[in-house]
Amino acid sequence: MKGIFILPKDLSLNAYALIDNQVLRGLPINLGLLFNKYVNKFVTGYFKNGNWIKGEQSSIKRQIYLLKEERAKSFRNLKDLKDKKGKIKVNVREERRTVQKYLYEIIDEIIERCDADETFKVIRNIQNKDIRKELEKNLKTFLHANLRLSANLVDMNLYQSFYNRMKTVQANLEMQGYFVEEFTLRLNWRLVINLGAASVYETSLLFHRNYSTPYIPGSAVKGVTRHWAILKFAEKLQEAKSFSFEDAIKEIDKALENGKDLGIKVNGVKFSELIEIFGTQNKKGEVIFFDALPIIEQEKDFIVLDIMNVHYKPYYEASERELKENKEKTPGDWHSPTPIFFLAVEKGTKFRFALASKNKNEDSKNKDLVKKAKELLKEALKNIGIGAKTSAGYGYFEVK
Repeated sequence: MKGIFILPKDLSLNAYALIDNQVLRGLPINLGLLFNKYVNKFVTGYFKNGNWIKGEQSSIKRQIYLLKEERAKSFRNLKDLKDKKGKIKVNVREERRTVQKYLYEIIDEIIERCDADETFKVIRNIQNKDIRKELEKNLKTFLHANLRLSANLVDMNLYQSFYNRMKTVQANLEMQGYFVEEFTLRLNWRLVINLGAASVYETSLLFHRNYSTPYIPGSAVKGVTRHWAILKFAEKLQEAKSFSFEDAIKEIDKALENGKDLGIKVNGVKFSELIEIFGTQNKKGEVIFFDALPIIEQEKDFIVLDIMNVHYKPYYEASERELKENKEKTPGDWHSPTPIFFLAVEKGTKFRFALASKNKNEDSKNKDLVKKAKELLKEALKNIGIGAKTSAGYGYFEVK
């Protein structure tokens, strides 16, 4: 069954050639397709000589290298070296013995690994000094490649189409009597959206399926605003009725879900207004929360490869019975950290947020609802952040 996920060899080679061509010419690439859909030998695995070779954990790291100009140029030089000197025999140290390999075998291994750290290990074991120096020279830029992605990889025509479409929708809503509020905020630190989503990798990052840019879906924007509002009103309810904070949160959430007005007011926002903003199980909310789009600035890095280290993986994976029977699975220095790579939107990236609500009353009540929802959203982005790993500082925005 694993084989069905792999592109046929000829199509795979064509895909790599296309990517190299785009990278070397400085042309954009569909990042969403590459990271979330395009499965190749650097991901789940691949067939070699009729055998299934399992992909390594650092697959997403390899995909970053795949998009680097330094890698494309270095590997092109390696292929030239392979054509010229591939039949030379080289002494290579393997564990406690020395073996002879053809240079073309070593070059194939380097290209197959597509990983600077692993490549360095291969080169370090070569005992022929001149060959080792020549390989290092050819791979110098690749070995020092910065694992960040520039905004130049984004197709600006597609991005501008995406941006203009959102602006047009909002302009049309205004013509129909809607109030639209928009604002732009800058990330304090990095942002990770959809980290735990299904992916060919261990982790994921949300890219728009058509426009290939990371974004924050409107559902997440609305969700974090609602969560922040619940926390604020729970604190007020806790003071008034001597509830525990956890019980107060449950009470507020339940009342908001069922549309029950608790008669509470916090910082000029009534609980009844929260019900109107977010809606209930039987009634949609009065405020529309749009997807938040990044402001793409050319020549700037906007996606970065990040890493988290799981220190006690055997412990987290073990059942209670296994922990009792095998003490080595308990947390301790005998466990090796397991690095997990993931993509994040780089700090300093700006996002454009927008909200709207239709004016149904002469007193412009819904205009006030939009303004209050906007302030709640700003407070949420400043105080609790959005997306994954907020406890580690991810997803927070600068709000003045």
